[in-house]
Amino acid sequence: MLQKLLTYLLDSPFKKYFYLILYNLLTSVVGNKQVTFMNYGYVDLSPDVKILELSAEDQEEIYCAQLYHHVANTIYLKGYDVLEVGCGRGGGSSYILRALQPKTMTGVDFSEKNIAFCQKLEVIPGLNFRVGDAELLPFADSSFDVVVNIESSHCYAAIEKCFDEAFRVIRPHGYFLFADFRPSNLIDDVRKSLEMSGFKVIKYELITENVLKAIDLDNTRRLTVIKQDVPKYLQGIARWFAESKDSPIYEEFKNRKSEYFYYVLQKP
Repeated sequence: MLQKLLTYLLDSPFKKYFYLILYNLLTSVVGNKQVTFMNYGYVDLSPDVKILELSAEDQEEIYCAQLYHHVANTIYLKGYDVLEVGCGRGGGSSYILRALQPKTMTGVDFSEKNIAFCQKLEVIPGLNFRVGDAELLPFADSSFDVVVNIESSHCYAAIEKCFDEAFRVIRPHGYFLFADFRPSNLIDDVRKSLEMSGFKVIKYELITENVLKAIDLDNTRRLTVIKQDVPKYLQGIARWFAESKDSPIYEEFKNRKSEYFYYVLQKP
């Protein structure tokens, strides 16, 4: 019954506001300050890969941090003004600033509860957070060198508006670093929408296997957080949301009915 209801809501024109309610609710009840990332994670499958060296505060959420590193480290960010659209609880924006050293790092999110959490927890010079809608960003044209959008766009009502807004606020020759998942039959539609917004594709990669491996390795931690920090009446939704191994999207990744991808794109 729960799965059918969630499926209906996520396919409806109101999904943007469903996600807003859900994010506000979960952030209100999950006060755990160690839960700062909101993505499925990434594991490099190369046998000789160098393990990412993280600070103690990032180590608990290493797989989530690795996704940000894999996507954002494709561009040399030092000295750039960077915007993350859909920053969630702020862990990714904080990691990018500390590890990749842009000049400034701004995070925006539609959830006022998420932003309140970020502003309270992540007090770092050069890091700022504000409430903002991905489909109508509260910034002037050409305000940033790089826009980052990781595992957030599937929540939007009109993805084309998000891409248009990203293009608008990026400076000429700047970059859009974009990662998310979609049903396999919609992958080509995403690329067409990106190109119609004006972006040039620099790099594209399917990373579904890497994400599945991260979910496998991180499953125990996620379920422990849910059991300890989430009220029982919300644990079913939280397990679905946190992408536990028994969730529908996990099976879709395994069966390749959905794919996880990332793009490096440039504004001419």
